[in-house]
Amino acid sequence: MNLSALNPDEALHLRHSRVYAVAVLLAMVAHTYIKWRLGTLPELLWGCNVASFCIIAGLWFQSPRAVAVGFLWHVCIGDPAYLVEVIRSGHTGWTSVVVHSLPPLAAFFYLRRTGLPRSAPFLALVLFIVLVPISHYLTPATLNINLAHDRLWFLKAQFPGNWSYRLVFCLGMFGILLIGDALLALLLKRPPKSALNPSS
Repeated sequence: MNLSALNPDEALHLRHSRVYAVAVLLAMVAHTYIKWRLGTLPELLWGCNVASFCIIAGLWFQSPRAVAVGFLWHVCIGDPAYLVEVIRSGHTGWTSVVVHSLPPLAAFFYLRRTGLPRSAPFLALVLFIVLVPISHYLTPATLNINLAHDRLWFLKAQFPGNWSYRLVFCLGMFGILLIGDALLALLLKRPPKSALNPSS
């Protein structure tokens, strides 16, 4: 993107977005190094980490949808699950704290200007649906990345069938994403129609 072709306000927004992108990227590089040292690199396939990479790409290439998908995933699904795990286990690493706070914060500042696209919760659900089989076949069962190997105990007890469990789990996640999207849209607003349809 040619900065000289943008007005001063747009150029400043682009610079800020790319600074945010680099900051999140550096955090993910540090996180990846720690995972490599610990021998847990497959954990990079956790939805939160993939969402962070979506945010990086969206910030750099000016894609509100990519940023919004990563943002909704972090705020509605990933970060609450991370907090529950920290409370349960009683420990976490410093890079985990950074990569669960910096990406959604950067995404929030970006989306405050662009608005929250209506497609975000649908695309966030697709992200999860795609990640589950990938995690099942490419990661060890002991890590249970994206719950691809072992199901949530309280849902498994009520829905022992594989497909009934998957359906209920996806519907529950989709409901959370829709509620989060509706509440966050009150704060971030929706993109103007001209942004969604430049030709109009």
